[in-house]
Amino acid sequence: MSRLFCLFVLISFLPLSAFTQLSAGRKMLKQFSADAALSNAVMSICAVDVNSGEVLLQTEPQLSVTPASVLKLLTTATAFEVFGNNYRFVTLVSTDGEISGRTLNGNLIVTGGGDPTLGSAYFNAESNKKAFLEQWSQLIKQAGIDTINGDIIANPHIYNDLDVPQTWIWEDLGNYFGAAAKGLSIYDNTFKINFNTENAPGSLTTITGVDPFIPELKIENQVIAANDSRDRAYVFGSPFDAYRIVKGTLPAGRKSYSIKASVPDPALLLAQEFYRQLSADGLVLNGIYTVENNFGTINIEALDTVFEWQSPALSEIVKQLNYESINLFAEHLCKHLGLELKSEGSTKAGCEAIKEFWTERNIDTRFMFLADGSGLSRSNAITSKTLVDVLRYMHQNSLFFSDFLSSMPLTGIEGTQRYYFTNSVLKGKVHSKSGSMTRVRSFAGYMTTLHGTEIAYAVMVNNFDAGSFEMAHKLESLLEQMYSVF
Repeated sequence: MSRLFCLFVLISFLPLSAFTQLSAGRKMLKQFSADAALSNAVMSICAVDVNSGEVLLQTEPQLSVTPASVLKLLTTATAFEVFGNNYRFVTLVSTDGEISGRTLNGNLIVTGGGDPTLGSAYFNAESNKKAFLEQWSQLIKQAGIDTINGDIIANPHIYNDLDVPQTWIWEDLGNYFGAAAKGLSIYDNTFKINFNTENAPGSLTTITGVDPFIPELKIENQVIAANDSRDRAYVFGSPFDAYRIVKGTLPAGRKSYSIKASVPDPALLLAQEFYRQLSADGLVLNGIYTVENNFGTINIEALDTVFEWQSPALSEIVKQLNYESINLFAEHLCKHLGLELKSEGSTKAGCEAIKEFWTERNIDTRFMFLADGSGLSRSNAITSKTLVDVLRYMHQNSLFFSDFLSSMPLTGIEGTQRYYFTNSVLKGKVHSKSGSMTRVRSFAGYMTTLHGTEIAYAVMVNNFDAGSFEMAHKLESLLEQMYSVF
């Protein structure tokens, strides 16, 4: 029997709907690719039936492209598989001296465990962000300490890498979304700069204060008031440097307008805030607040633990991370994965650990190039097929798939997805993570189509000739067609 005849017989017995879907899929991609805004763009698109593994839609699925924040799905999937959904970061508060009467003759040492949630705005109202410090102070009193003849020392060295990823750009570092992941973090490692912009448009604004107070902080203000309702101010500065320059524009006519910037040294700020809380609660402090600057100097095993402080469960952290696309949380997970799997708490080790983890699960990672855990680096590159393969693995194999799925906001309703699909047939129907940076737009996640097919998808486009939101709408339209056809 000839091959041609066999092919004819096979085609004759395939359901008509399969041909309809194939034809519609090809037409869909042809129309999408023909858009003038994509004439010189690079794209990688893949969608599969998560149950059968059948590829439903693909164009250049093997092409490595910059993913932006959809990379957070890779990091959080790995974290669930390695740590489990109930994992909690632990911060230790210890002493290196003895308590005599109600006096501690020694130092009070806060040893970080990588918890990104201490005083976090994602877990506390602004008015309640210092509640953990108040509880710490009360726990110190309950331990029988009213006087400390020593220092308050912050030890952030669970991570030997206290810096930001090396490929992050200068424009990002001073802003809240460029805050570094540290062994000790506080207030999302951000502070507020408060402005008065009541002067006429075109004139210099006035900085009225910062919150919280940061010792030795110096800010050079070059921000202009403008007839623009958007925040277009950027903060420039590097980790551990208390000098900041603020440039750009803010809306004119505001008596009070705040922007967020990255804290130069979160461990030092935590030590200061703890010191102030203890003093405010009546403890006598006969020392200073400081940071242990040398890795491995403090022998944690030789300390006497006063109390342990646990973070919320990993499932809660990941939900906030993916809902609000929090770079800081993702970078904490990346470093913590490096610590767990390669005994090195660094971005480099974390990226290597993530790649090796999925390689061991037979995911093709040859064209996965990782520079961070959040997607903020332009040096990241991944194929849509690899990302979809990870999503399918989680759907088919993970004990924590329910938590992973619920960490992705519903389109048009929750988290960062509330800005997309607001007037779409897909509103509230798709679990999606978006990614965005200059000339990069992406969506990835899961959907159940109009015909009941469960799909994992990744759509990533680089270097398009269109506005960011304009391109987002084009991707929305592509996902709507996928929903209707498959």
